[in-house]
Amino acid sequence: MSTPLQPSDEQAKVITGCLLLLSIIALAGVFYVTQAVLVPFVIAIFIATIVTPLVDLLVLKWKMPQIIAISLTLLLVLTFGFLICMTLIYSTQQVIYKAENQYSEKFGIFINSVFEAAKEADDLPVRKLEVDTKEPQPETLDQKEATPEAPPTVTVDDGEAVAAEKPEIGWFQKMGIDLDTLKKATMDYMRNSLKSIAVSTMQSALNFTTTSFFVAIFVIFLLAGRDPNAVVKNEIYFEIEQKIRSYISTKLVLSLITGTLVGVTLKLFGLELALVFAILTFLLNFIPSVGSVIATLLPIPVAFAQFSDSPWTIAGVILIPGGIQMAIGNGIEPKLMGEGLQLHPVTVLLALSFWTLLWGPIGAILAVPITAAIRIVLMRFESGRTAGNLLAGILPGGSTTVA
Repeated sequence: MSTPLQPSDEQAKVITGCLLLLSIIALAGVFYVTQAVLVPFVIAIFIATIVTPLVDLLVLKWKMPQIIAISLTLLLVLTFGFLICMTLIYSTQQVIYKAENQYSEKFGIFINSVFEAAKEADDLPVRKLEVDTKEPQPETLDQKEATPEAPPTVTVDDGEAVAAEKPEIGWFQKMGIDLDTLKKATMDYMRNSLKSIAVSTMQSALNFTTTSFFVAIFVIFLLAGRDPNAVVKNEIYFEIEQKIRSYISTKLVLSLITGTLVGVTLKLFGLELALVFAILTFLLNFIPSVGSVIATLLPIPVAFAQFSDSPWTIAGVILIPGGIQMAIGNGIEPKLMGEGLQLHPVTVLLALSFWTLLWGPIGAILAVPITAAIRIVLMRFESGRTAGNLLAGILPGGSTTVA
């Protein structure tokens, strides 16, 4: 009687890896389809994780009834969310107003000057002065009769004569490009682009407001269903809660400080929409690596439109907020984070790409804490430690990290 073949260790690892890959693909599809529900729910989990110590303080230390403690905490969360939504809506209205009026006019003036300069450059080599350098020679009567009449000339101040013949065709006309038509098409495109940006900004603000409503509902049920007197015995949940709470709390404070400093700096320069850029800096600072870069580059179009005659002001609008971002992100934040979430920078970038692809900007903000929670879970199981170490940059068979 033949015994069934048993797969070797290498084959078992390959099979496990393939099954894990298929599971990730299937879960990604589920997350993408159900993002309308999962995104508010995940945000609510992180918010509840942050405010849980406040509920415990009110119940355990100050001996408040649980219902009152939860109500006060929810009031605080809803007030903070309401202020963010109102500020975002106000900022969106400012963006729409500026885009449809001031910036549309300024961009129109800029485009008009560019095309006028192009016309002058196209006509410059054509309308050149034709100077007769030969000595005038007397003509015979027969030559005068045979020679057709020369075109009339125009005398200029320095004695040079300009032929009044029709100028040659310019380079743009040779290429079949009508500058007037191209200018009109460019102006229409810029106006439509500014309108589309304004509409998309308003849609983003409305989506954020709708998402905040569902988040508030989930937070209410999460806090109401929690018992402050219960002792957490699950080590995995306790570790996830502690690390995620520390990360989000530190990131929240640093983002608030960064957004405030950037907003004050832009306001001192007199930049329009400084409040909008301060809010965007606060939100984008939650996106690791690329968020601070995007927040630094966002004011550039407004700075060029407003301070086109002052290059030093434009440089200050770009460099000073960039310096604030670097000082806080590379100097203060690593010291406050300590060991942090033990994720390699390559892992952070891959997670950022993956969750942004699934959930958009909200996925970019939630990418790091979600990946950190996954790593904590993987490290608690023998079969998942290899993957957990890879997320931290530790290669199999040693403690060497990925370069």
